[in-house]
Amino acid sequence: MTIPPEAASLYPAPGEVIDGKYRCERMIGVGGMGAVALATHLLRKAPVALKFMHPAVSVREGFIERFINEAVAASRIDSEHVVKVFDVGQLEEGTPYLVMEYLEGTDLAGVLERDGQPGLQSIPRCLHFAVQILRGLQIAHDASIVHRDMKPSNCFVIEKDGDPDFVKLLDFGISKLQQPDDVKLTQTNSLLGTPLYMSPEQARSAKLADHRTDLYAVGVILYELLTGRPPFDSDSTFTELLIKIATEEPTPLVEIRPDVPPALAAVVRRAFARDPKQRYGSAFELSEAISPWCDERSRSVIEATRRRAARVTGLPGTMLSAGTTQASAESEASAEPVAPAATAPSGSQWPAKTEVLAPAPMQTSHGGVAATAAQPAPRSSSRAAYALIGVGVVAAAAAAVGFFAFRDAGEVHPASLAVSVVDRSDPAPPEAATTASSLPLVVVEPEEPPATAGSASTQPEKAAVRPTQPPKGPETPPKT
Repeated sequence: MTIPPEAASLYPAPGEVIDGKYRCERMIGVGGMGAVALATHLLRKAPVALKFMHPAVSVREGFIERFINEAVAASRIDSEHVVKVFDVGQLEEGTPYLVMEYLEGTDLAGVLERDGQPGLQSIPRCLHFAVQILRGLQIAHDASIVHRDMKPSNCFVIEKDGDPDFVKLLDFGISKLQQPDDVKLTQTNSLLGTPLYMSPEQARSAKLADHRTDLYAVGVILYELLTGRPPFDSDSTFTELLIKIATEEPTPLVEIRPDVPPALAAVVRRAFARDPKQRYGSAFELSEAISPWCDERSRSVIEATRRRAARVTGLPGTMLSAGTTQASAESEASAEPVAPAATAPSGSQWPAKTEVLAPAPMQTSHGGVAATAAQPAPRSSSRAAYALIGVGVVAAAAAAVGFFAFRDAGEVHPASLAVSVVDRSDPAPPEAATTASSLPLVVVEPEEPPATAGSASTQPEKAAVRPTQPPKGPETPPKT
């Protein structure tokens, strides 16, 4: 990869030693937000990736916090399916950097570009990618961390332990830390996420994004892996795209891929349901729902996901594999209604919109399943709630224009600014051709104080209660 001299001058040169222990070998990616270099840890004699923030970006309000948040979030997630961050530091001139695990491979976007026809022909391979993504998210959600920017370019594929399709999740820089006293990263007039994979509630407000936002993105990614295209038109403008996500239905998966079993297509569609209450309640539940169509290579990942879920729910693995959740087990004892089990037997159908599904508060500080708590059935929510997205879309689009104006049209884009080392030979698209398809956007409200552990991420609509009037006695006849 050829690095423009003006960009290379902003970062350490090859051979330069940083903090006395990291020798910079070469730049492997430069973009408008920063750069990534291959370096050697002089004490460990091991390769590492150094991720630098662009000096011009570091002076913008909240961006250093967001950059450091990536290290904070990654340090809380102990998973082989999440890239490791070893250290964080600062250059003499003040530019912050992260020391990360060095990976060689490509991201899922590159896999689709290389192997797609246009989607990946092997359904079990698509599901193998998905269950690994869900395994990483299961552990992140257990640590009360919501990624909020899941997309193919943040799913890095390497060869590990004989598996050429091993997935590592990247870029937790805009993740939401759902703990008291954590860094607040949502700035006024900023839109966090990537539109093609952004849930309707996240498009309305970043503070509404909970773990189900990540599951929505996984459903979109799986649809794209199977079909070669996202469910909503990537050529739309930012405003049009958000309106489509909020109001339109995607082309049914089976119309594009007739070989996809209808029951599996229903699972994928439910994963990115417009209403978060109709999605699967946890990464574990979605993993279980697609497991019947996985092959042998996914078995170890699925079993690890079940073991972690069993530790937090206290339920036997046999019950979990049958689709039993902590919420369903508790509800059977209390006779409270709960969401249906997350299995996908033959003939399973998309849940009707009239089905009573209470929001699922995320239980934190436990194992990998985001356990649900029984909730009273809310009233049917108005469809107008989602139509409100259109009201905020114009303001969001204006924020997006301001962000894109900052990017240099002639920059060299790395495969991923996290740790990708794939050489992208295609030139960056001209500024005027930028669409809403895959660029990160820097949502339109200040972050509310984070919820304490065990509290719901969103408040369910309260059911209307009509006070009971005492019965009236017999009327007294009027006096004559």
